[in-house]
Amino acid sequence: MIELARARRKHHKITQLPSEIVEEVNRLLVNGETYEGIAQWLRQKGHEVGKSSVGRYSKDFLNRLERLRVVRDQAKAIVEDDPDAPATQMAEAANNLAMQLVMEILMEADIGSLKGEKLSRVLKAAAQLQRSSVAIEKLKMEFNKGVAAAVARLKEELQRELKEQPELLRQLEQLVDKAEKQVVK
Repeated sequence: MIELARARRKHHKITQLPSEIVEEVNRLLVNGETYEGIAQWLRQKGHEVGKSSVGRYSKDFLNRLERLRVVRDQAKAIVEDDPDAPATQMAEAANNLAMQLVMEILMEADIGSLKGEKLSRVLKAAAQLQRSSVAIEKLKMEFNKGVAAAVARLKEELQRELKEQPELLRQLEQLVDKAEKQVVK
């Protein structure tokens, strides 16, 4: 069983073709062209690639395409769920989804195919996503500190102005607390 797994080629013949040919193969697959039809087209272009090679490539390509569609739909759902959400929330969601894709690449990759520059690029992307996540968290913390300071100053001012009207003061402080909870997420 292990021998069969090793025997399966991860470096598809199609990925070794010129980029414009690969792009056309991808387009044909998305449009539902048959493996045999794509193999014939490739032979006409001077590339000896069989139907089974197209099928193996198609399986991996369509799986990646489906994952990208899922990620796109998740991002769309996040935006539609709360269109008034701060930009940091969308950036955070995008980072999480991108990190998920990077982790999938690392988990599913044939280790031999992720050597040298390819591995370096994947790891660099992961590090950049992590730095971005830290920057977003720092921005959120600074924002929340600013809101808390503004709320504290507002409450102090209200207490000075309304010390003679404790019920009105209590109601206004409750409104301020409610507004703070809506702003700080």
